[in-house]
Amino acid sequence: MMDTERMLFEKGCFLPNWLDDEPQEAAISQVHNLKNKDLNTLLEELESIKQHLEDVKERQWQLAKLLHFHKNGFARE
Repeated sequence: MMDTERMLFEKGCFLPNWLDDEPQEAAISQVHNLKNKDLNTLLEELESIKQHLEDVKERQWQLAKLLHFHKNGFARE
């Protein structure tokens, strides 16, 4: 198994530090940024998410109908 990993490394499939056991540490401020938003902005984002979910449900329903037609031989060939 080690030979396969070495071969992959030599072909460039891994980063040069693939053997490093120590994780790279970053400051919390670089990883996670807190953003305080007002209520209206949050409500707008919530409505946007709800609308997106409705669109996904609609497309899912349309695909289910198409699949039903296809499985039952109603589709044109």
